[in-house]
Amino acid sequence: MASKSKRLKARTKRRRHLPHGDAAAPSDPYVDFVMQSSDTVQSLFAELSAEGDFAANVSTRFADRVIELAAMGSRFTPARLAETARLAYFPLSKAGQVVASPDGGAWQVELLVLLAIAGRSTDEVDVPPAEPNEMSGVVQDARPILEEITNLGWFRTLVAAGPDAPLGWLSLSVQGSEVAMRNSSYADVLQATAVELLDSNRGVRDALEAGLGFSAAEALSVLNACHSIQARKLNKRGQQFASSLSEPAGAPGDDVVSMAKGAMNVLMSMFEPSADDCTVGIDELVAETGLPLERVERVVAFFTLDASGMTALEAAEKFVQGDNPWRRHPLLSGYAGRVMLLHDGHTAPALRERLEEFLKTQKVEWDAYAKHRGEVLEERVIRAVKMILPTATYRNGFEFYVPATEAEKATGSADAYTKRVECDHLVLVDDVAFVIEDKAVAFSALSRGGKTTRQLGDLRRIITNAANQAGRVRSGIVEDGGLRVEGEGWVDLAHIREIHTIAVSLDDIPAVFTATADLLEAGLIDLENVPWTVSLHDLELIAELVDRPAEFLLYLRRRRDPMTTMMFVAPDELDLFLYFYEAGLWVAPDPALVKEAFPFMPSPTTGELRRFRQQVPAFITSRTDAVDQWHLTRDASPRAPKPSMPTTSIVDLIDELHDRQSFGWLSVGATLLSGNEAAQEKFARHAKDLLNNPDPEGRGRSLTVPVTGSVNVEEGWVLVWAVKPPGISSATWEAHIRNYMKAKGHQLNIPRVAAFAYDELSRELIALYYEGETSTLDPSATASLQRLRPASALQSLLPPAAKRRRGSNNPG
Repeated sequence: MASKSKRLKARTKRRRHLPHGDAAAPSDPYVDFVMQSSDTVQSLFAELSAEGDFAANVSTRFADRVIELAAMGSRFTPARLAETARLAYFPLSKAGQVVASPDGGAWQVELLVLLAIAGRSTDEVDVPPAEPNEMSGVVQDARPILEEITNLGWFRTLVAAGPDAPLGWLSLSVQGSEVAMRNSSYADVLQATAVELLDSNRGVRDALEAGLGFSAAEALSVLNACHSIQARKLNKRGQQFASSLSEPAGAPGDDVVSMAKGAMNVLMSMFEPSADDCTVGIDELVAETGLPLERVERVVAFFTLDASGMTALEAAEKFVQGDNPWRRHPLLSGYAGRVMLLHDGHTAPALRERLEEFLKTQKVEWDAYAKHRGEVLEERVIRAVKMILPTATYRNGFEFYVPATEAEKATGSADAYTKRVECDHLVLVDDVAFVIEDKAVAFSALSRGGKTTRQLGDLRRIITNAANQAGRVRSGIVEDGGLRVEGEGWVDLAHIREIHTIAVSLDDIPAVFTATADLLEAGLIDLENVPWTVSLHDLELIAELVDRPAEFLLYLRRRRDPMTTMMFVAPDELDLFLYFYEAGLWVAPDPALVKEAFPFMPSPTTGELRRFRQQVPAFITSRTDAVDQWHLTRDASPRAPKPSMPTTSIVDLIDELHDRQSFGWLSVGATLLSGNEAAQEKFARHAKDLLNNPDPEGRGRSLTVPVTGSVNVEEGWVLVWAVKPPGISSATWEAHIRNYMKAKGHQLNIPRVAAFAYDELSRELIALYYEGETSTLDPSATASLQRLRPASALQSLLPPAAKRRRGSNNPG
């Protein structure tokens, strides 16, 4: 083998020949977009701050830009302008393909068309008739103005909120997501949920048909038909345009002018089509859906935007605050009753929010719907969790007792508690408890539209109440060792060592759910009880993605750490989850605090302290392209590959523990998975190293590894690999190992110890031994404690005499 110095020189030489700059790796379009947007915002801020009053400058510039853009677009037929903008702003792709589109396109189309129609006197024809390519030019010129208007809107909110705003950055994040994001969940999933909520209860469906003249499924059918017809018309124009590129325009014998005119007409029919070619008539919707004419007309009228009486400035002010009229009225009206669906991103929200708004006027039906909505959420949450943890023990919808007063609490006896409270789900897997609370309360239109007082109230009902309810279960387990359950009596949970609280919302509020640190700062959750806040649809998708339950538990361990969302900022839960798959979502703890929690650890080095201090927050750009492709091809063959967590050899042991259902399999599996790739491979080699190097005196080998990647002692582990030698009974050896486990955990002040027991002769795993109580020792374990080496001796993975020498003839 080459010397170390030669290997170093060779490595340096290879690095010199690596491509530099952008050529070293493909550019990430999402990173490029974020950097460019950041530069644009900073430049605009500097310009408006340079002279005069910043707030006044922002207001003046905002009004000027809105008026300018409204004038640019208002002279065109709205539907034609919308189609030209759709072609310019939306990414075009073949069916079944996902195209990276960092800036989306939906909000630009919405705002451009909204300003064009606000206050417009007619929607019949262009005034005056547009010249060829004129509309396309306006659409391209509008793009930077649209971006500036939204940035100015953000500045306006920032100035108005002031430093003492109750929700701070949370409110600004809601505003940003409502302006720029169109659903963090898939449109087809949202649509299916809306129909399940609104139509699967007979009384609710009957109320909709009686009051509105159509059901949720019928309304969805009309809106989707509009989308499908528009897509077919676009594809037809595209085919005609493609054909024109390979065939001469005009008839044989035509002069050059005539041929050029024909080519221009084909070009314009693609990118600036006539109103008929980009809108849909009622008769077409009737034919597509098979519904009666009157039902189709009712649906169209119900979901068509009426912008009369709205000035462009009023429309823009509402839009940039998050109060988007297209969200509830996604249809644009054209001439002669024809309509256009701007895009399908608002179909499900409009369906659910508008129909729920009607049901609120019918008290009996609304009460029935609210109850049904909660039941649907509870059923789907359990279904998703069972996909991940099918063998867990489930307690659903039960009541238990908590202290009603401090005096009751002081008794320390659950028998004295008199306040009866409810828990939605308690999921138990050996030493791990998942406390799940479901919240079907809607994040209201007022909250999405920027009303901070309403935002605070909605978030308290969705997040704070769920966290408090889950926290009561957690307190009962931690403080009392169990719960007194109504109708059942005492349920002993003293064996639980790890509790994860989860708040599941029926609504998607991505900018809020991924901002745990901001939720803490706003006082919506407590540091002692940080829940994983997640939407139903994200939970269901994560359940589909998870290959091993240990992955899910490890994700919760890291995701619920408040430091995680301080160090990793992401607009969407799936971005965090997929980054966890990609890079671990790991935040290094303070080495000084780790030493304080685990005194046996060596003092942190200067390098470790420097690396901890040099950690900086990172913005996680979109990671969902692969999962989008996987979802989009769910009915295709072959289906796109599902994103998965990179695996190492340790998964063989994790899977074996899972298959055996050994006590502690889940928590131990997540701990084995918590190391980086090198650490996992070491874990995987330990058993083989011990088995390949049997003790010459027949005493058996063992190796002990403390896992201390936390500042919390309760999160520490001691992992032991032990080999049973021949000539000793299984019972005697197990007792010896368990005494050692208790003693070592006691010595290190670590509560949980797991031992992987192997047989020297068969080389097979005998069992997983688990100990979750090491604070007190019986006499035999005390005797083992006295024989232990000092904690500081845990420096080498193998005793020096057991390390295999190169060239040994021992079997591999």
